[in-house]
Amino acid sequence: MLRRVKVVPLALAVALFAALAAAAAFSAASVSYRSAERDGHRVGEVLIGDQVVIVLRTSAGGYVPLERAEVVASRLRAALGEELGARDIEVMPVAGGSALYIGDRLIVTANQAEADAQGATPEALASLWRSNILGALGIADVSPEAPASGQEATPSQEPAPSQGQTAKPAAAAGDSIDWTGTAQKWVPIFSLETEGAYIGAAQVAGPPAQVAKVKGVAELRLNFQNIGRIFVYVPVSAISLTKLDRVQGVSVWATGDIGLVRF
Repeated sequence: MLRRVKVVPLALAVALFAALAAAAAFSAASVSYRSAERDGHRVGEVLIGDQVVIVLRTSAGGYVPLERAEVVASRLRAALGEELGARDIEVMPVAGGSALYIGDRLIVTANQAEADAQGATPEALASLWRSNILGALGIADVSPEAPASGQEATPSQEPAPSQGQTAKPAAAAGDSIDWTGTAQKWVPIFSLETEGAYIGAAQVAGPPAQVAKVKGVAELRLNFQNIGRIFVYVPVSAISLTKLDRVQGVSVWATGDIGLVRF
């Protein structure tokens, strides 16, 4: 945990918190690329945080897989600088395959050669990449579009789970929750105790559908028999000092806070 600083004026605290939140968001959505070996072949991988979201196995446009991964990572990094929702990330048909767009930005094209190399149709492969990105960002796909007729992804068409590209579906209707896959994001953390009130940021992680519900983390600081203190972190679906609506299955990985008021 980051050490708390002394009380500062409210306006300065808010400015510091905004800077902290911005830095936290960048960290959570950091994009990188790397070379890897899969099935005896060199491939290019694109990652968000530590999650592989896109694997490129073939050359295209004069670029080898690693070079393609570098270009895709650069496009993705630029696109993630904006506030996104599930509908901003789309799969669209293009000449020779399907393309993944974020807003009006082309991110990557799944051409026929790439799809054949990964045992999928172009649309199924691009849709898988989209699902991976949504999962890595902790964005719930509340209204996924159905695949075009004749291009449904089947178990035999999708890349094998060992490739590190398993799609992370959102929670099913009702009380059924898909506990597979992992997502993470930064949210506000707030606490109220005898010494004062504090705000900051916390990184939460868990199933994508559950992480998407988290709006903040409540921090409870309790005295234990006058000889110690217990710190309890509760991921919640709404920021409130009077009611804690805990989101199950989500853990807190890191926190930081700034003193606002001392009583």
